Amino acid sequence: MASQTLRRLLTHRNLINRQHLPSIVTAASTLQDRVVIFETLSQQQPNVSRSGLTYLALGVLGAAAATGSTALAEPEIAAQSVRCNDPYSPPEELHGIPKEIILYQYEVCPFCCKVKAFLDFHKVPYRTIEVSPLTKKQLKWSDYRKVPVVLLDGEPVTDSTAIITRLAAEVAEQERQHHASQAQASSISWKRLLGGGTRTEEAAQSPGLDRVDEERWRRWVDERLVRLLTVNIYRNMRESFQTFDYITASSCNFSFVEREAARVVGAVLMWGISGRLKKKYGIEGDVRAELYQAASEWVDALGERRFHGGAEPDLADLSVFGVIRSITCTDTFMDLMHTTRIGPWYEHMMDAVGKSSRLSAS
Repeated sequence: MASQTLRRLLTHRNLINRQHLPSIVTAASTLQDRVVIFETLSQQQPNVSRSGLTYLALGVLGAAAATGSTALAEPEIAAQSVRCNDPYSPPEELHGIPKEIILYQYEVCPFCCKVKAFLDFHKVPYRTIEVSPLTKKQLKWSDYRKVPVVLLDGEPVTDSTAIITRLAAEVAEQERQHHASQAQASSISWKRLLGGGTRTEEAAQSPGLDRVDEERWRRWVDERLVRLLTVNIYRNMRESFQTFDYITASSCNFSFVEREAARVVGAVLMWGISGRLKKKYGIEGDVRAELYQAASEWVDALGERRFHGGAEPDLADLSVFGVIRSITCTDTFMDLMHTTRIGPWYEHMMDAVGKSSRLSAS
């Protein structure tokens, strides 16, 4: 039954709309099984065009739409579901900046991009391993199958906020030791050591208040901004495919079949459930207008400052920048830059973060 349906889809050329997705096919019980079916059938059809592979992938996608599976749909949101006691508070024990950092990621996952923004700004070297959004085979060694996952000298750490907080504490301690011989070391705020500049003399004397405001905006990124970006980049088929085009544009070591499956299945699935995500997040009205409003909230919070951290970016700046940088190849990004006042701040952040400290990507 499933094979016959898939074969018919190979020659089908009519646009499959959203309401048809659940009834395309029920080929297998898991997304991984459906990928195997896709790869097997595509290999049996060596002369199938890219469009043919697209319709084949749509057929494989059907079971996911019918069962309401979101294993692929919300990788970055799901990655936030496993948290330490308080991912925004520095750890009690420090071990030094890791000599080796390996980031398991999706290249355009906003939470992964948050981590990369922090590492790039502080020039901490790291390597990345691109995870297949369909099979997750690169994470088969781990019980935790969401991204980002980092190995810090071999120790796995999950949750982007917890990862950044831990690494920020290590950077702060290294800076503290570096300044220990200087008389003014005791007056340097925890926040400045993390990368945020001193805004005013009053702020420098009240690092606790700075941290409270910084944490508030970091939570705002995780709980509001990322969700708005998600429903915007998947609001229609065009933008959904823009988001997943990174898989074919990047140099990740996936086979052509695996890349095409991930691109098509991911894009169509996310487009198919975008309305459900909007409802889940309680976003009413036009999603673009909501995103523009969020951008205004951030710019208003900056006031006359170059960065939220003052002279230099703090963790709030890096978090906002990281998640926005994840959508740079989309219409959403262009609209955000051209319609709101966030552009100048973003350009300042590009200059401040500078070149990536990534050693290699695989």
